[in-house]
Amino acid sequence: MPIRLRDIAQDLNLSTMTISKVLRGQTDVSAETKARVMKRVRELNYRPNIAARGLRTGQTSSIGIVVPRLGGAFIPVLVEALTEVFRRDGYSLIVGCADGDAENEERESELHLSRQVEALLFCVREDAADIPQPLKNSSVPVVLIGHRPARINLLSVGLREEEVGSLAATHLLACRSRRIAYMRGRRTAVADQRVTGFREALRDRNIPLREEWLVELDSEESEFAAAYIGVRKMMQSAPRPDGIVCSSDLAAAGCCSALQKAGFTVPEQVQIIGAGNSPEICEPFGLTSIDLSAAELGRRAARMTLRLIREADDASLRSMTLSPSLVVRTSTRAPS
Repeated sequence: MPIRLRDIAQDLNLSTMTISKVLRGQTDVSAETKARVMKRVRELNYRPNIAARGLRTGQTSSIGIVVPRLGGAFIPVLVEALTEVFRRDGYSLIVGCADGDAENEERESELHLSRQVEALLFCVREDAADIPQPLKNSSVPVVLIGHRPARINLLSVGLREEEVGSLAATHLLACRSRRIAYMRGRRTAVADQRVTGFREALRDRNIPLREEWLVELDSEESEFAAAYIGVRKMMQSAPRPDGIVCSSDLAAAGCCSALQKAGFTVPEQVQIIGAGNSPEICEPFGLTSIDLSAAELGRRAARMTLRLIREADDASLRSMTLSPSLVVRTSTRAPS
């Protein structure tokens, strides 16, 4: 049987109200009584029933988040940053994974709300044109992370996606690449924005883009395998690219493997840059990569959420977008 508040009260011949005051840190209890209560609490290994307290107070000290998937480098870093900020304020983060499915997103959102979370964060899928209905009608604060679909007015913290493509192209140009290909991901709003940034960076420097070098990776293959196959074909034609931007670090690793297998050297003959800055992929291949600011997105989203919990109609709060950053390794040369 779990230890209850009334058990401690009976043991010490005190009221449950007194025990509750001590556990809440209230000051209108004598030091001697506090010491007696805390000694017995430790002896019995008592833990407050948070669910019951939540029913009484309407405060569960919990915040929910729905993520598309648990894999990759972005989500774990994001969740770690969120947890760090929330923990300092006494909140726990409950993670629900939708496995990339819109129905699961709605189900996980409903589950969080039924748990009486005090706020809900939602990571928007790259291909999402809408968000789950429960988020639109939520009675608790909602913050979106990632690109915000059109006509959705909820507060959001996102990335300047065009800068991902622009930053990658600009770096390769600075490293003296002039024939630059792009291994892009499947067609999503986010991927399209990154391609736009890539195109504009080349156009601003009067560098032509060969359309056959803008390769959409086959969604039936893994990113690694699709990029491997795509690069092998690309390097059999003339002229060959001397720089390749990839939609992900996994695709960039596939490019590196294909080039090395075909006898090309990286970065001397072909420079490679990925996106995501995933250490377990980037470090073995020495991949230069675009960091997608997952930790800072998490910290900003957490602080915004806490402000909404304290004051839901805070008129000073605004959606925000952050810039990505470049992490240089050995798959690109030193800029000239």
